[in-house]
Formats: sequence, structure tokens, C-alpha cells
Amino acid sequence: MTKKINRLLIIPARANSKRIKNKNIKIFCGHPIIYYSLQTARKSKLFTKIHVSTDSDKIIKILKKYNFIVDFKRPKKISSNYIQVIDVLRYVVDEYKEKGFEFDEIWSLSACSPLTKVKDLLSAAKLMSEKKNKILLPVTEYSAPIEWAFKFKKNNHLKPIRSGFYKKRSQDLEKKYHDTGAFICIPKKFLSKKIKLLDQHYLGKIIPKSRSIDIDEIEDWKLAESLYKKR
Repeated sequence: MTKKINRLLIIPARANSKRIKNKNIKIFCGHPIIYYSLQTARKSKLFTKIHVSTDSDKIIKILKKYNFIVDFKRPKKISSNYIQVIDVLRYVVDEYKEKGFEFDEIWSLSACSPLTKVKDLLSAAKLMSEKKNKILLPVTEYSAPIEWAFKFKKNNHLKPIRSGFYKKRSQDLEKKYHDTGAFICIPKKFLSKKIKLLDQHYLGKIIPKSRSIDIDEIEDWKLAESLYKKR
């Protein structure tokens, strides 16, 4: 008999986002944007428990309207701009351990991930079951070769990151990928502070560019809304 995998999903949703005010609960196509991540997670039926990690009473109140109860608040000491997601995951896992809950896999899903589909989570879970002891990231291809990148110098002068690569055709350069920022899947052992270089254990799941908008700026928000409406 196949062992049931206990998965904890954590949706980080602190208050006071900087670039887009109240980003995690801003209305997106009729609902607070966090609603879509919650619905996708619930529909996947992958998770033993879903937890929204927030320091905000306002967010907790909004979630109650969608029949979602937050088990415990995030303390202020891990709610600043400088706290890494891995620290939030460790805190939540430790809190649940004190309550008697143990998990095999820890997942994190962005509160601002309305384009993520149930099939993305299901296929990620399948890949995790096939490739043991790896951290899975959703990735998408760069729109242009990163070898063609520039950086600005003084007086609007551009300096190429890789000099001379403008001579190479895009089809002659190896494809490169970046993290979409939508979710991450971590076997519990990788939460140990003894493991220093997590990027030595990454596994990639390719997501189409049309579902890979990392919503940081208002332009990203508008593009994501347009793509959501079209689908």
C-alpha cells in the first residue's frame, strides 16, 4: 500500500506590502487575490493542512468570510521585509509540531498566485514523488537570452553583461530558466539549519510564461488580470 504523504501548505501573507499597498488582499477580478491561491490549494486535495501565515487581523477577518480559519498568527519578529520565506516555514512547522502535527513535505504558495492552476500543483506533487529528496521550484524560460543582458552605467550608457554575445543567435544559446515565485515544495529535512546551500538540491517544473507572472509592481498586476480574464 502506498504511504499517504502528509503535506503542509503555507501561504505567506503578511501585512504592509510596500510596492502594491495591501497586495495580499487587494481585489483581483472580484475577490481578494489571496482567495485564488486558497481555492486552487483546496481543489487540488493535496494538502493535509493549509495555513495562511499572517500577522494581520484584517487578513484573518477576510479569510473567515471564505470559511478559512487561521490557526495562529505570525509574530512580528518574523514579519519584516528582511525575513526569508524559509524562516517563516520553519516557524510554522515548529508551531504545528508543538500541536502534535508532523509533515513529510512543506509547500509554500504565494498569496498572489491567481494564474497557478490545480494541474500545476498536481504535476509538481507527482514529480516530487518520482524524484525523492529534492526541492521543487516552478520555473519558466527567460524571454530573451540572459547573455544579451545590459546594465546601466553613467549618462544612460549601457554595458553588456557578456561582451560580444550580441553576435550569437538566440537559437545557438542554451535556454535559461528563472523561478516564477509561485510556489515551492520542500521535504521536511531541508528545513534543517544544518543544510546551508539549498540551491544544490533544486528540481525544476516548467510552467508556461502565461502563468508565470510574479506580481511585484502594478504593471505585473494589470498583466495578470488581463491573462486571468482571457482564460
